[in-house]
Amino acid sequence: MSTALKPASQATGTSIAITGGKGGVGKSNLTVNLAVALGRWGRRVLLVDGDLGLANLDVLLGLVPKRNVEDLVRGEATLEELLIDGPDGVRILPAASGVPDLSRLDQMARSRLLGALSDTASLADDVLIDTGAGLGEATLALQLAASRVLIVTTPEPTSMVDAYATLKVLWTADASKPVDVVVNAADNEETGRWAYEQISRAAEHFLGQVPGWLGPVVRDEKVGEAVRRQQALLELFPGSQAGRCYRQIAMQLTAGTDRAAESSDDFWRRLMDPSNKELSH
Repeated sequence: MSTALKPASQATGTSIAITGGKGGVGKSNLTVNLAVALGRWGRRVLLVDGDLGLANLDVLLGLVPKRNVEDLVRGEATLEELLIDGPDGVRILPAASGVPDLSRLDQMARSRLLGALSDTASLADDVLIDTGAGLGEATLALQLAASRVLIVTTPEPTSMVDAYATLKVLWTADASKPVDVVVNAADNEETGRWAYEQISRAAEHFLGQVPGWLGPVVRDEKVGEAVRRQQALLELFPGSQAGRCYRQIAMQLTAGTDRAAESSDDFWRRLMDPSNKELSH
């Protein structure tokens, strides 16, 4: 018997950590296209490459930053000098190759990062953070700092197990964290819903609560074509099946939110707070 779907979390706030239990589930594509959808609706969006040492988002969009976060943590550039303009008014904080992750930054570097990013309240209504893959401490720290978390999975059994593991680790650290699920590369809506229900049943049985459901992104060959052309799908193929899914998910993300509830710099303050145990060792 099918379990009832839990509606998407109605958490207020502006910072969303988009994560997956492993790489290859399509979270970076989802992050980019959600940002474009929000930007087209007039929202000021800051897109953050949450894996500081592995540039990804700028590559997906065919952008070549002159500076990156390495210059910021070294004190050689301001935040404004780092940000690059993407499609539909979206601004991007690019990562770099070979930069230590957040858990390994020294206190001075963290202070520089926090000091610069505390100004994001004047730059963005929404901060979307594309976290690194897996269950590492830096990825968990980003999830805990965000006002809500979006877990991306696919209908493959191993991916669903990884999504549940992500839920378990996150809710063990903070049981109150609002979490939603997106099933990517689903053959159709029914397949996506089935995958969500498997994760939801396991979470309810073992964790005592269930994540919200944002919907599927159906399998669409246009996604791969957009990646090859280094543009957002919503730029190239706005009427595609996957494009319609991205817009629907973005619409649910904005439903019931209150921009005044949390300024976007609250995310960075929580992330860099010494009491954030995931970054303190």
